[in-house]
Amino acid sequence: MKDIKHLFKDSLTGKIILFFNENPHCIDTAKGISIWLGCDAENAEKVLNKLVKEDILMNHRVASTDAYSYTNKRSITKKIEKYIKNL
Repeated sequence: MKDIKHLFKDSLTGKIILFFNENPHCIDTAKGISIWLGCDAENAEKVLNKLVKEDILMNHRVASTDAYSYTNKRSITKKIEKYIKNL
């Protein structure tokens, strides 16, 4: 992962990162996360998949359902925490 600053330029991406940073043990679907954040489920799913590619989130596929959780890579979570502190 490069610099995470670019991810916070998009409001929804920033909200999702903050959500998982504050709830690091959460595992939820795009629909569930969209309800928590008050946003469109389709847009949330696009951002969630982007964050999986960035290694910030992990995708847990069960049958035909995708659930997402925060990365367990401490190097990434430390970068995110450091960036959030400086907001």
